[in-house]
Amino acid sequence: MDFTGKIAIVTGASSGIGAATAKLFSQHGATLALVGRNETRLHAVANQCEAGKGLRPLCLLYDLTSDENCDEVVRKTVQTFKRIDILVNCAGKASVTSLFDTTMDAFDDLVALNLRVPYKMSQLCIPHLRRTKGNIVNVFGAPGRVRPGFLHFAMVRDALQRFTKAGALELVVEGIRMNAVCPGLTRTNILSNLNVPEDDMAHAYEKLAHTVPNNVIIEPEEVAKMILFVASDASPNLTGANVVVDGAASGGV
Repeated sequence: MDFTGKIAIVTGASSGIGAATAKLFSQHGATLALVGRNETRLHAVANQCEAGKGLRPLCLLYDLTSDENCDEVVRKTVQTFKRIDILVNCAGKASVTSLFDTTMDAFDDLVALNLRVPYKMSQLCIPHLRRTKGNIVNVFGAPGRVRPGFLHFAMVRDALQRFTKAGALELVVEGIRMNAVCPGLTRTNILSNLNVPEDDMAHAYEKLAHTVPNNVIIEPEEVAKMILFVASDASPNLTGANVVVDGAASGGV
């Protein structure tokens, strides 16, 4: 797959699946605008991208839960590269709460980043994607049984599935594709963000591996390969799809 001359925005690019996706895009010739909130990690990813084909990504340090920051990401990308061909909505997080929590803080935070940001970024990129006949790839968790503490996470995931399907239906008349890649249990920063100590990480992943049918924790690089395929021109009629990469974990759902 050749992405030479293509301009891709990757959100959540400072770690995990977003970082792996950025590196793989760069290896295939894409020019990148990388969005993240951790400056050190974001620039480290950019350096690795540049080392591949010599193309320096545009690093954008923004909290995308602000509409103004979303505007700035799109504006600076177009100002720098003159076009947008691909948007990868990869920024997201997990948190634990339940209906017994009497506040809305955890729910609002999750909806703001995991659901509202992909919608807003897609909205802003449409005029540019219309010109390039580009595409959008949303990245969120595969379908699964709702575990205690993750009700709001499951609600957002289901909303993103519908967003991808219904959004694709609206965009197809403009020549824009929208798909989603939905990974199962993947080795990212999710456990760190849930306050699992670094010393316990390997043991935690070992235990978690036994909760999926093939006993495998998916590596971000595998998910990145699917994102790359979906964003490529290899299957021009692939749109409105929620492509699941989870080792059959959702087979019984």
